[in-house]
Formats: sequence, structure tokens, C-alpha cells
Amino acid sequence: MMVGVSPVYAQSQVDPATTADTTGVLQASVAPVPKKTLGQKVKALVADITPDRIKRDIEFRKASALFPDFCKHWEQDLHDRETNNLSNLKFNEKDGYQTATYTAYGKVSGCESHQSKDGYSIGKITYEEFEYYIAGRSEGEARHAAPKTVSDTHTTEIFRWDNGKWFY
Repeated sequence: MMVGVSPVYAQSQVDPATTADTTGVLQASVAPVPKKTLGQKVKALVADITPDRIKRDIEFRKASALFPDFCKHWEQDLHDRETNNLSNLKFNEKDGYQTATYTAYGKVSGCESHQSKDGYSIGKITYEEFEYYIAGRSEGEARHAAPKTVSDTHTTEIFRWDNGKWFY
């Protein structure tokens, strides 16, 4: 069975009198994109293929693969620092109570590696830092008292990759 189609039916059947002109609306809503000159295009291309940039791209692949382990190590360092803070409390007498403050750290909540515009490897670690206050009639009682939060600071630390490792 063959079906015939007339070219007349293939054309749009829209009545031009009832159709709104949308070309002006489309042209007005799209901002013109500035054209790059040939010199700008060449400069951008050369920047992407210089030996230094290629070296930084290779370094970034290695650095970003190692950064999650660095974050775990950093979190352990924060835990060790908190333990050290607790074991080295400096007590002061205040109104008949022994008081002290110390810094504690939350879990690492963000662990990201990025490459700068110039190709350098950058790492970001975020976590909460807390300052606690404890008080008791004696140092022993204060050490066992429930700590009160004095401050809570959202901390972001920036690290750099250099000579094959993350630096802080």
C-alpha cells in the first residue's frame, strides 16, 4: 500500500495573522556574547598547553586522588589536638569554682580539592571548632562537669600541593 503526501500539506498551516511575533522577544532576551579576538583565542590555547600547565594538570590528578586520605589524617590530627587540649587544661579560680576553657573539634564536614585558574592544586577542609567552658568546686569535679559551649566557629582551611604532598 502506498501513501501519497502532497507538498501543500507538508507546509505549516499556521495563520500568520494570528501568530505573535516572537523574534523581537527572543533577540531582546539573549544578551550578545562578546567575540574573542584571534589573539585572545591563541593566548588561551597556549596557556592551556604550556609545559608548566601540563605539569600542573598531571599534579592535580595525583593531588586530588590523595586529598581524601589527607582529610582523614587531618581529622585525626584535630582529634589528637583536642585530646591534648583536655589533658593540659589550665584552671583558674573564679567565685570559689575551678574553671577552664578548651577547644574541641567536630568531624570534617567538607573535603574538596580544586585546581586554580593557573592550574595549581588547592585543598579545602571544613569542620566546626568549639570552645568549651567547664567549672566545678575542684579540678576533678570540673573535669567531669558537662561542658558549656562558649563559641562555635565554622572553620575552612586551605592547603596547597607542593613537591608531591599536601602542605599545611
